[in-house]
Amino acid sequence: MHHSRLRSRRSFLQAALAAPIAGMVTTYSPLGGRDGASEASSVVARITLDHDLYNCDAVLNGRLYFRLPAAGPVIVRWVDSFGRTVDEFHPPNLGAKVAPLSFSFDLGHGFTYRNWIRIWVNDVEQAEGGQFLLSPSPKPWDDFHAISWAHYPDGFYDLLRQAGVDATIAYREAGEPAIDNNFDFYVEQMAWEVFAIYHKNQPLWRELLNRIELDRNNLDFWIRHPCVNDPKTDEYVKEHLTRFVRLHRDFRPLFYNIADELGQGDQIRPNDFCHSTYCTNKFAEYLRKMYGTTGNVAREWSVTEETRWDDESLRNGSPWATSNLMVNRTTTDQAFDAVAVANLAVKYGGVAGLNKAWGVNFPAPNNEAGGREQWEPLLGLLSETRSVPEFTERALSERLGSIEKANARWGTHTTWVAEQRSTGFKSWSEVAAFLNRFYQELSQVRSTEGWNVSPWCDFRNFMDETFAEAVGRARAVCKAEDPHARCATEGGQAPFAFGWYNYENVVKHVDVIEPYNIGNNVEVIRSLNRDVIMISTHGFQHKPGVPLTEEERLYQKRAPQPIWWGLFHGHRGSIIWDANLPDYRFVDEETGQLTPAALTYADTFQELHKGIAKLIISSRRLHDGIAVHYSQPSMQVHWLLDNLEHARKWMLHSGGDRGSHFTGVRNGWTKLIEDLGLQYEFVGARQIEEGKLTRNEYRMLILPQSLAMSAREVEQIRQFVQAGGVLIADCRAASLNEHGRDLGHGQLDSIFGIKHVKGQVKGRAVTGIENYGALRLQGRKLDLIVGEESLGTTTGKPLAQSGQVPLVVVNEFGQGKALFLNVEVASYPYHRLTPTSRTSLPEIMEQIFGLAGIELPVRVLDATGNRLPGMEVVRFANGAYEHVAIFRNPQFDDGGWGGLPTQPEREWAGAIDNSLLEKEVLVTVAWSAAMATYDIRGRRDLGTAAKMQMTLDPWSPLVLTRAPQPIPKLRVESPAEAQPGRSLLVTFRNESPLPEGAFRIVRLEFVTPEGRPYELYARNVRVESTPHLERFHLAYSDPKGRWNINSHDLMTGQVAQTEFTLQA
Repeated sequence: MHHSRLRSRRSFLQAALAAPIAGMVTTYSPLGGRDGASEASSVVARITLDHDLYNCDAVLNGRLYFRLPAAGPVIVRWVDSFGRTVDEFHPPNLGAKVAPLSFSFDLGHGFTYRNWIRIWVNDVEQAEGGQFLLSPSPKPWDDFHAISWAHYPDGFYDLLRQAGVDATIAYREAGEPAIDNNFDFYVEQMAWEVFAIYHKNQPLWRELLNRIELDRNNLDFWIRHPCVNDPKTDEYVKEHLTRFVRLHRDFRPLFYNIADELGQGDQIRPNDFCHSTYCTNKFAEYLRKMYGTTGNVAREWSVTEETRWDDESLRNGSPWATSNLMVNRTTTDQAFDAVAVANLAVKYGGVAGLNKAWGVNFPAPNNEAGGREQWEPLLGLLSETRSVPEFTERALSERLGSIEKANARWGTHTTWVAEQRSTGFKSWSEVAAFLNRFYQELSQVRSTEGWNVSPWCDFRNFMDETFAEAVGRARAVCKAEDPHARCATEGGQAPFAFGWYNYENVVKHVDVIEPYNIGNNVEVIRSLNRDVIMISTHGFQHKPGVPLTEEERLYQKRAPQPIWWGLFHGHRGSIIWDANLPDYRFVDEETGQLTPAALTYADTFQELHKGIAKLIISSRRLHDGIAVHYSQPSMQVHWLLDNLEHARKWMLHSGGDRGSHFTGVRNGWTKLIEDLGLQYEFVGARQIEEGKLTRNEYRMLILPQSLAMSAREVEQIRQFVQAGGVLIADCRAASLNEHGRDLGHGQLDSIFGIKHVKGQVKGRAVTGIENYGALRLQGRKLDLIVGEESLGTTTGKPLAQSGQVPLVVVNEFGQGKALFLNVEVASYPYHRLTPTSRTSLPEIMEQIFGLAGIELPVRVLDATGNRLPGMEVVRFANGAYEHVAIFRNPQFDDGGWGGLPTQPEREWAGAIDNSLLEKEVLVTVAWSAAMATYDIRGRRDLGTAAKMQMTLDPWSPLVLTRAPQPIPKLRVESPAEAQPGRSLLVTFRNESPLPEGAFRIVRLEFVTPEGRPYELYARNVRVESTPHLERFHLAYSDPKGRWNINSHDLMTGQVAQTEFTLQA
């Protein structure tokens, strides 16, 4: 690992102090060093300050030293990087004295990083002056930030401000441009060499895969470099992050990015990392804590004997001990082998049955008691042939030698269950034919019957956890140096079986995350930890100098939509992916103009900065009592199911989420719930185990093909239903435990009133056969996709049927209900965007929600009075008030899309056709009761109403406030006159108190006597109770005359005004 020399904090400050004045409203140049500098500008010999860097609440103390008597008035001015004279010191007339002069300034009035002390003697600016840096106070992240990923030189930051950009990147070893231009910033890529090495260094990753292809069983290749559990890695991280944080901490970065697009391997690409000694020892600790004894491991993993933990074996050091490590059983190849032999056992009974059906001659046990060990000769054959590139006679013989010796080797793997003998293949062509048939049958497996992939699942869980802990240690290093640090990871991938993307772990170890909006990761993150700050990434591509095409203008309209969507789904900012690339940049550095990319986002960013984002961020997002199960064990099992066809070369053919059926199922449920105007939260397996379902927060739990579940989860779900909750499963529920071992029955079958049978056949159609309460299906043809053909019923009552297969099975259990739908929902996101789709899912689910007492709080209707498809409604609580966002709900990513149709993908535009949702429409918004209603974006009081018609734009939202009573009006007051260099107090008063817990966000803007907005004093103010005072320190250099102050109350649209005169 490269250890670069890092600059010291002192040199960093020196560089910042030496930088030219940037972005000043009134600019000037220091006089020192000019030819012919006049004697009048050289009266001051030097100036000293007691520090280079000050906290914002400190007092600056300085001294002036004179070369000549002042012989006139002296003025000491504090000038900030906007050219404002923040404060002045006027000493008594010094006359002929040349003694040093002391002065001081209260720095609480400053708000720029870089500042100057300038001296005037007899109205002549002196060549000598001082410079200092000001450390701002820590600020909450309670408003929206638009952040440039590109690094711009000085001279362009005012243009970025015009585009609504208010923050920028700072590289881990430098940050002067952000400081010079008084921009918020974040620190980028502090430890990518540890956490993202295999993605950022693609040759390293490709070389690794090439080596593994040639020697699949060599676990030394699966030692991660660097290993996150190697103490030297922790030393590297501590040394580097400590130094980087010390460089930047005084300037309060928005966040420190530990790494971008990180993962154990190349992001979420499958891997078997890490088999280092350090990880092997740590894995032993992990298993010991989970299982207690090696015997318990052996029973769960279905192996004959485990007598020693791996850390003990490594300490023993003998070849036998170190060659029989538990960790050696955990590879992905062996997981696929386990799936294969489980399928063979179900299909043929055992080795004897396989021999008979396939005409082969593996050693077989004399009775049916062989268990998994009877398959060892076959597994030996699979192990030896993994690295053979093609199953041909030549390739097999070159790799493995004579067929006779190979038969003999494979026949020795019988252990105690069968007599050792040759496997009996007559030629390599027979072996090739066997292997081709073997992998063909494996690719067709769709059932998890008989599976036990617990060694692999346990190791995957361990790697996710230990990688997350390493990120957590990096975060702890940062916080040790900067207690106010927010630590981030960027480039968050879809929830996945690899990488480290078990978000139950991730959200415990980051303060900020930039998730790519894929695989519903945004929904998962906001659900699992509401305190994690999310930001998104956006960009617009356009070739410079070429007029925009109609297609590009359409993309411009679409581009802000994900930013609005993100605001309502928990985002607090956006990164603009600019990178100074000609096609993406925001500022044309040659012309000094904003580009079409900047203009695409500018209006949206400016609107978000003016209070609406702070109002939403500060309010509490509501859900409708719907919990959706988030299950990493199920995700792991589904990954194996999805990739059985790639078992031969799994590390090369998987790594995206488009082919993840489980992602499609999860996405189908989110879109189905959202399309009905409802909201939900994901609830993690650990949260369920800890009792989250029993806290009266949810009325319904949905299991999206949750195949694998712990006994503790099952018990908590049982209690939830018994107490009156409603349980919903689509299909495939809880037949495996959390380790990936099939239990032979569904753990929730008794709650659903179902059983599993064989030999049933589905029909060509689905027909409703009974009604149940509000669920009216009898006699109706239903457009549904059948889930499991092997489903039967016990106490459950099927409401629909396809051939012999029951669907929509209802079972009353305790005080609650359980519905096993037996349907596939993964294709619903496609059908919802297809004009000809007639899917019955929304109608059925709306009725099922009604069974749980979940009613639609808001209805959005089209011109015919029917539910408008493709809508999302998100509500936010603000005390007794409610803010309601209504917007079109497109499909942004192709996670789980599989082979469903897409369109050609253009950069940032996506491949999904959302054109069905891209028309302006007149909608009726209806509630069950009349309330005072306000149009936030339209700044309108809509009166007291239960129903209203509004025009909905396809790409931007309606945002409304609802209140039980009209919201009290707001008044704003200020003194009639103000003095330069003094504080101005602005007072807000409610006409009557707001309800308990309610607040206003007020956009406060100043207008100069010349009629220009004065952005330096603009702010978004949270007003809870009144009188509420806001203090502004007016600069000596502020324009004199009559100023106006406009205060815009975001939630009502009301604008109140006051004015004051700034005296000369």
